[in-house]
Amino acid sequence: MKMQKIRTIKTRNKTSLVVKEISLVKRAKDFLNSETVPARITVTALALVVLAGITTLFAVAPGLSRLAGEYNRSKRYSNRQLWGASRNLKKLGYIHEDKNSNGKPRVVLTEKGKKYFEKMLFEDSCIPDPEKWDGVWRFVLFDIPVNHTRARDALRFRLRTLGFYQYQKSVWVYPYPCEKEILFVADYFGVGEFVEIMEVSHLTKDAELRKHFKLEQA
Repeated sequence: MKMQKIRTIKTRNKTSLVVKEISLVKRAKDFLNSETVPARITVTALALVVLAGITTLFAVAPGLSRLAGEYNRSKRYSNRQLWGASRNLKKLGYIHEDKNSNGKPRVVLTEKGKKYFEKMLFEDSCIPDPEKWDGVWRFVLFDIPVNHTRARDALRFRLRTLGFYQYQKSVWVYPYPCEKEILFVADYFGVGEFVEIMEVSHLTKDAELRKHFKLEQA
């Protein structure tokens, strides 16, 4: 009898502030490198601020303009557009300027700006489908306490809108790589520590899943 091959990808514990900041930088880079539809300039400018603030090399101008030319989503905007967007972000309280330990000016996100940027990343999140399936099923499992009911329901709704198949009540399946997207969504709802992702290379009965995702039958 052929045994199931299962590999656990991630079990979440409470994420430290440092890890969250690193994750935010990675998400900002992924967002700016995306080939999807153009994003609002304010969100694009916020992503640039995340990178500029971490490197502590630039003030708002000309720093954002210099960074913008390196990424797909931002290089389409002019210096004037980015400068205008950064002024609006400052008025809204999403960014502020200060100096690093060496006395050089830099621009960073405020807590209000971080929350807004994470919200925009969440709304922009999607899972790309590769041209060919690798034959591995991705299972998302969670056991979320009752005091997080709203977050649990929101996570279920988001998994459904992302195209996941509900295998059991708190078990969802997808055929393509989705780890970073799902962990970001789970963290966004504040329940990342209760979510686990597994890769399963063989299921004894996956005909219904293959049919649902329009994959070739075994």
